[in-house]
Amino acid sequence: MEYNLVHAMLGRFGVLIPLLGLFFELGGVISQKELVSKIAGGIVLAGCFIGILAGFTGIIELYYLRSMNVSPEPFRLHIIAGGVLTFLFTILSLMRIYLYKHISDKMVLVYFLVYTVTVMLNLFSNEFITHSIRGG
Repeated sequence: MEYNLVHAMLGRFGVLIPLLGLFFELGGVISQKELVSKIAGGIVLAGCFIGILAGFTGIIELYYLRSMNVSPEPFRLHIIAGGVLTFLFTILSLMRIYLYKHISDKMVLVYFLVYTVTVMLNLFSNEFITHSIRGG
């Protein structure tokens, strides 16, 4: 499979799975059920992993484009957003792993704020930045 297809597929799932995880996290908070919270954590970690993989396949694709002497200039904003999102998904995965064992109200609040901002940035990046590159 070509790198750009892998990156595009991971990018799509890297948007959908974290969004699903956010809904499950909210469901866990509302229902106060530990099982829902554990399932939400698994979905969040899966989404973070996919988001991180999307970032790494994006780096591979960037090197592939450069080796073909294709200018990455049209992708500049996408590259910046992807780097920020990869970093945020890494931080979120570490925070969520920590929250499996140590529940702290302050940490949960920070986690939810960072997670919500990350999901919103991820949706924005996919819907506006990526579609503007493709001209759609």
